[in-house]
Amino acid sequence: MIKWIYIVLAAWALIGCSNTGTGEYFVRSIPVVCDYPFNDTSKFAVTCRVWGLLKYYHPNVTAGKFDWDKVLLDMLDRINDALTPEEVNAELMRMVRTAGKYKRSADKAWNDSLNMNVSLCWLDHSFINDSLRQTLKDIASLTVKQPSHYVNAKEFTGALVFTNEKDYAMIDIMDYKYRLLALFRYWNVIYYFFPYKYMMDQPWDETLEEFIPQFMKAIHTRLYREAVIKLATRLNDGHATSSVLDFPHGLYRSLCVVDDFTVVRTPFEKSLLKRGDIILGINGKDIKTVRDSITVFIPSSNKLYTNNIVSETVWQTITDGAILEVLRDKQKLIIHEQKRPARNRQSSDTADACKMMPGNIGYVDLGLLERSDVAVMMDRLKKAGGIIFDLRNYPKSCDGCWDICRRLTSTPIYQYGQAIKVDLSHCGAFEKHDLYVRSQEKAEKDVYNGIAIVLTDALTASAGETMAICFRIHGATLIGTPTAGANGDIATLLLPGNINARYSSIGFFYPDGEEMQRKGIIPDIEVYPTMESIMEGKDEILERAITYINDLK
Repeated sequence: MIKWIYIVLAAWALIGCSNTGTGEYFVRSIPVVCDYPFNDTSKFAVTCRVWGLLKYYHPNVTAGKFDWDKVLLDMLDRINDALTPEEVNAELMRMVRTAGKYKRSADKAWNDSLNMNVSLCWLDHSFINDSLRQTLKDIASLTVKQPSHYVNAKEFTGALVFTNEKDYAMIDIMDYKYRLLALFRYWNVIYYFFPYKYMMDQPWDETLEEFIPQFMKAIHTRLYREAVIKLATRLNDGHATSSVLDFPHGLYRSLCVVDDFTVVRTPFEKSLLKRGDIILGINGKDIKTVRDSITVFIPSSNKLYTNNIVSETVWQTITDGAILEVLRDKQKLIIHEQKRPARNRQSSDTADACKMMPGNIGYVDLGLLERSDVAVMMDRLKKAGGIIFDLRNYPKSCDGCWDICRRLTSTPIYQYGQAIKVDLSHCGAFEKHDLYVRSQEKAEKDVYNGIAIVLTDALTASAGETMAICFRIHGATLIGTPTAGANGDIATLLLPGNINARYSSIGFFYPDGEEMQRKGIIPDIEVYPTMESIMEGKDEILERAITYINDLK
């Protein structure tokens, strides 16, 4: 069983900030599937869409008057046995009637869910009959009353909370109905409530039809869990992790990718591997095959992040003991690496969070710095010609990062981004919110006037990316590689088998509306590892920052 190495991606931090609704909707063109000719897959796809529309729009369902899972589970065998469109239509109309009658304004026109980020074109281009089609259009035109039984938003951040979902911890995984329930539940959440749906590599509509056969065939626990993970990867969202996977705290960066080669960067002590060794194969499999087999299980926003996570997973395989084929000094070698204990960060010594380096340059590891240490740190380094803030990690304290930013300028307020949040009264629509950081005015003597540098790489993710933006807005220069491209407060959905599935439920954008999801934060100065820097044991990003400061002195 492959062991998965992931960075822990916590929720997006909005500490010390305010957000203001603009009254403007966020709309993006999304490729959709409209045509559903009747077949064994489309009958389930249409059932999924009808069930989800009723779940999030029908007043009696959103009021919690029904166990909507049970309604689906009770009808799936009949859908499975249906041989004609008429039989499926009859079952779907029965589901609508089960939801019951409701009051509706006679002059309320169908609005295709405001035509915002979702499309109901499938109602007009599928095997659904005229009566059912009009009934569903009427329901889709409703304004959803709050609170809703199955979904609500956190008061401060607007991040979504999916309520009243059963975990079915003791389900019989051999029963396909619970597997389809998992797929339908997950698919509809992403369809209505994922702000980055338009950025997926593959249209989410197509993903539904692709995964119905996979979930039907996942007759063992392992296959079912693998199907859930593979489904999550289609979001192209680094937050789309799940409790199926194992998340150690931190990453060691023992391997890296240089020119598409998997290169040893930091071998163990007494290891037979050396810096700069190129891994060609592991246990008889070439490295590309190994990496590709891992990649299909990696929820990731961009290639740099994927490369880092895959490299750490490969390293975990090596630490378990492996026969390696490597290229060293243009010669191929076979190395038998012994099993070794796993390790995470290079250092856990909080004393290393702040230090003075040669040349009157301060260094701060934001992955170790506590908020309570910020004042002491800034006082200690106030006379430094430059301070390097290392954000190639998850910040120990986002509050602490805000406190540092406030000491880099005397200006009391900055807009640092836009948030895109779901309008729960019209599921599928998203509203724009301007985000501001508010600081108390600082006397000139309290402002650090030296050079501020922030180091980033592909493992700078989520709140780390928010912090990178705020440092830049407060005058810091970013040096390193683009970040993970996974930002926005995380929501968690419970799936059958007691699986927690996560995703970014709020979109986070630059103040001008430009995307940073998937792209990551692009540093002001980009620096990538080279074979020379690896062979010499150098931290090329840190060294570039030092050079930059010295050149400006």
